[in-house]
Amino acid sequence: MNDTHPPYPAPDGGGQPPAAGPAPSPSGRPAVPSAPAPRGRARRLAAAVGGRWPTYLGVAIAVVSTEEDPSNAAMIAFLAALTYLATAVAGRPLAVWPILVALLLLARGAEFLGVDHLWVTGPLAVAVAVAGLINGRLLEPGLYRWQLPQMAAVAAVVLAAEYAGLSFAGYLVAAVLLGHAAWDVVHWRADRVVHRPLAEFCAVLDFLLAVGLVVLLAV
Repeated sequence: MNDTHPPYPAPDGGGQPPAAGPAPSPSGRPAVPSAPAPRGRARRLAAAVGGRWPTYLGVAIAVVSTEEDPSNAAMIAFLAALTYLATAVAGRPLAVWPILVALLLLARGAEFLGVDHLWVTGPLAVAVAVAGLINGRLLEPGLYRWQLPQMAAVAAVVLAAEYAGLSFAGYLVAAVLLGHAAWDVVHWRADRVVHRPLAEFCAVLDFLLAVGLVVLLAV
């Protein structure tokens, strides 16, 4: 009598039989996982759309702020650069929002009183730069070290556009806005110095203001 047994697969997991696969459908075909519920897709879509709120905010403010006179755009460019500088000196990315609001209120308040905002925000920028050099924030490697040069570059262009009487002052302001939009994108990608949604908001606002200003000057 032959005592050999037919070969069986080696037991796995303490002699337990291997786990059964998905049960076949009545037609004999393997069961297919059901598609995600429409409600789940709608939720994900709403989350994706809602995550772009800085873009929508930038578009809305650009629409109400675009005008042919480059003075308003020049002020926004200067305040954007100063906001980045002050946030870098503070060393707290989330502080960028209250800093931006405070600077806007300060500049608008000066204009309301008939004083050019640069007489207020200009000395403030110098004071912030000195503070950043003293506490060492503006000497740190990476984007922190570039905050002071970007502030100086924006300030020089804005001063030239506002006081030099150039016939192409508006285009000069548009150029500095485009440059700062690129600066915003760099910060958005790096996720450093300022809160990332602020960088997205500022990039959209700067770009649209620059485009709108060029269009209004050209027509």
